[in-house]
Amino acid sequence: MKKKLVFILFLILLISCTQSNVGTDSQEDKSKTIGFIGCSNTRETVEGYYHVGGNKMWDYERRYGSGTILDWSRNLDKDSKYWNVFDKLLEKYPETKIIWWELCIMNEDRTTNYENAKVVLNEIRTRIPGVIIYVSALADYTDGVCEITGTFGLEKGKELVQELDINNEDVFLGPVLGPMSKKETAKDGCHLSSPDGKRKLGIQLRDFFNNIENSTINKTIIKTEEEQTEEEIELSFEDQVWNQRIEAALATSPCPEITKVEYPSFYYNGPLIDTHLHIPAIPDNSPGEEIEEMQEGRFGGPMAKLGYNVKMSEIACNLKNEGTMKNFAFFPIYEDIPEQLLEVAYKTMSQYPELFTPFIMSSGNDNEPDGFPTVDAKILTEMLKVYPNLFKGYGEIGLYERENGGSKALPPDSTRLIQIYPIIRENNLLVYFHLGDGDKDNFERVLKQNPDINFIWHGDQLSVNEVDDILNKYPNAYYGIDEFFGGEREIFEMYVGKSKDNYLKNANNKFDKIVQQAVSYWKPLIEKHPDQVIWGTDRGDAVWNYDLEVGQMQVKIARAFIAQLSPNVQEKFAYKNAEKLINISGSQ
Repeated sequence: MKKKLVFILFLILLISCTQSNVGTDSQEDKSKTIGFIGCSNTRETVEGYYHVGGNKMWDYERRYGSGTILDWSRNLDKDSKYWNVFDKLLEKYPETKIIWWELCIMNEDRTTNYENAKVVLNEIRTRIPGVIIYVSALADYTDGVCEITGTFGLEKGKELVQELDINNEDVFLGPVLGPMSKKETAKDGCHLSSPDGKRKLGIQLRDFFNNIENSTINKTIIKTEEEQTEEEIELSFEDQVWNQRIEAALATSPCPEITKVEYPSFYYNGPLIDTHLHIPAIPDNSPGEEIEEMQEGRFGGPMAKLGYNVKMSEIACNLKNEGTMKNFAFFPIYEDIPEQLLEVAYKTMSQYPELFTPFIMSSGNDNEPDGFPTVDAKILTEMLKVYPNLFKGYGEIGLYERENGGSKALPPDSTRLIQIYPIIRENNLLVYFHLGDGDKDNFERVLKQNPDINFIWHGDQLSVNEVDDILNKYPNAYYGIDEFFGGEREIFEMYVGKSKDNYLKNANNKFDKIVQQAVSYWKPLIEKHPDQVIWGTDRGDAVWNYDLEVGQMQVKIARAFIAQLSPNVQEKFAYKNAEKLINISGSQ
């Protein structure tokens, strides 16, 4: 990882120096240093890039139509129309040192593999010695499947993106594009619509390469590899440990097909979006220090540590098999290891762009008495710059006082949060709070002062009547109902201090009581505010919370509960309100 970083820093510096020293070429020729290869969707994305102010990439050449990996890897000894176009553009822009490659694969191209991609890589390297290559998969779609690529083409592209990045020092993960909604997709169900689709993906492409160009590392004096000592080139022990932890967190694992659960016909059987899923952090103990004893989670059993006792691939598999189509995923970004945790979030979204909706849960050392539930505005800004447009939301941020000597309560109208709201607005993020005791009035002030920011909150610090009052007044307020403890402590305690087996036993024995209490407690609120209440599980903490059988039980409870809501409310609560929030957040 460090070797690749040194390599990219040196080449970026080389690009800057080359551009500043060439005085005979036209200004246009000097300024365009980023080439691209791919297909028609690639060209349309670059067209959008120019429409939103980008100016460093090659012209959006129309002769790149089709342009699959197989197309680029064929006819190398003959007259390849793709490489002919590439060579002419490279001749026009000789200072090109970066190539963006979008991996286009048709549904019928089932033989596409890594060896085909290597052919293309070698052709690029031959033409541009010392090139840096960024690879991206085609964007996903929120509605339907493109007939040209099918599901196969999109998924194979994501697989090859990871393989190319891991196996090549000069290849890096490029921008994660999309997803493309129906509005952003052309009538053929595949290409980018004008102007919405081109604009959205163009912004994502522009922001990705602008972030690289404007990074402060550009201004650092970098030694060439020849000038560095062997110790400087080799990864440090600490870097090796962090890399191993990140790789372990994202390692693949089998995902066997299971028999789909059949629910009674009187249950709600439509789509579900879980709006409250905590992603575990990788172990944060210092490299060289062993985990002496795994801390017990609040919900009983070993605390979940990503890459240690649970993997992202296992979580993704279980979510798929339990029957939730998407979720709001709270990625912990600790102030002491932000780079490592941001990399986990970025690579997760590269692998599962449709399953997870990423929120940045930026803790400010909240386990310390002088800490805060969130980092300050300056640090949050720096975190968001690392992978532009990665996150859709900010949260969950618990504003309550921490137990066992942790941080004090942080009111929603505190100076720290007031300074953060402009950053939320600039990045078009959702906000997810867990309010503290007595936060109703100051939360209302924030809602009133920021009508263009959508706030979600949950927790039992406010009564149902107080929740109702806030939803009545503020259309930018949303309430998340989770765990269905329905006001009775005994049901909430099913989740606390128990094991998987105990939880499932209690949930089965008390199933009807859980559902009926939830109906009694929440049904009037949901039906009064059908557009402002959303469903979630609030899973996290212990390893067993991510277990498939536990997820299936949570889904079963939800489906039985939702079925007893008014028919015209069920889908809104189950997924449509959440889907609406997803579609209006993030880059536009």
